[in-house]
Amino acid sequence: MAGVAALSLGCYTYSPTTLDAVPVGTRVRALMSTEAELRLRDSLHVDMRSLDGTLVDREEGRLTFEVQTAVGSATFGGQALYQRIALAPQDVLRVDTRRLHPARTAGLALAVAGLGAFIAVETFRLLRPGSPDNGGGGPPEHLAPSGW
Repeated sequence: MAGVAALSLGCYTYSPTTLDAVPVGTRVRALMSTEAELRLRDSLHVDMRSLDGTLVDREEGRLTFEVQTAVGSATFGGQALYQRIALAPQDVLRVDTRRLHPARTAGLALAVAGLGAFIAVETFRLLRPGSPDNGGGGPPEHLAPSGW
């Protein structure tokens, strides 16, 4: 269970690539031009220098990215809110693809699994019947007389 949690979190790295090499459906981080950044801020009230999202469509002269723009109220489950943003290819100055880093993810999984095993062993040791309670001070014959 702990290993699955670590793998779902994962450790990712970003590798620079060309925009033409990015297939639709790929998670990317894209650095935008200043003009595109200002247009997004003015039209959508989104203030970001780079997009961290998924390339969802590629049409002639237009790229569509799906990005997380907010998180909903905790009252309603705190779900992420996404928005689709269209950019011209010339507005994307740099694009990096997100890739799982196997060594770091394995290290994280081992650390989480080790912590889970330690907690399980300690919990079992504390809950084991017949274990000393470490607080009684021993049998009554070993207690000091009350007049001392």
